[in-house]
Amino acid sequence: MGALSLEDKQTIQELLARSAWAYDEARLDVMEACFHADAQMRLCIAGGDIVGPYDGRVEILDLIRGSIESQSDQRRHVISNVFFESADGDTAVVLSTLTLIATANGASSVLSAGLYRDTVARDGEGWRFRERFLSLDRPY
Repeated sequence: MGALSLEDKQTIQELLARSAWAYDEARLDVMEACFHADAQMRLCIAGGDIVGPYDGRVEILDLIRGSIESQSDQRRHVISNVFFESADGDTAVVLSTLTLIATANGASSVLSAGLYRDTVARDGEGWRFRERFLSLDRPY
C-alpha cells in the first residue's frame, strides 16, 4: 500500500463523516461537494441484486434526494471502523461500517447496518468519492 500521510487519512475520515452529516441534515449542497462529478455509486441490500450504478454526481444526488424526501423520521448515519485497504498517493480504498439509526415519536432504533467500500481520489479541491459501494445487512 502506498503511504498516505496522517493528514490525508484524517481528511478522508472527515469526508466520510461530512457525507453522513450532510445526509442526516438534508444538506445536498454539502453532499454534492463530497463526490467527483463523474463518481459512481452502487448498493446491495441484504445480499440481493446490486442496485445501480448511479453514474455521476447528479444521479447520485437524485438518489439521495429521493431517499431523504421519503423519510418521516430523523436518520443518523454513524460511520465507524474506518480503515484503509489500499492507497497509491492520490487514490485510496477505504472501508467503513455504517450503523443506520432512526428516531421517530421519541424512540430511536437501528434500522440497518452495513459496509461502505469507497474509492476516494484527490483533486484540486481535496479528497472526494470516486466510487461508493454500500452493502446493507438488511432492508430498511
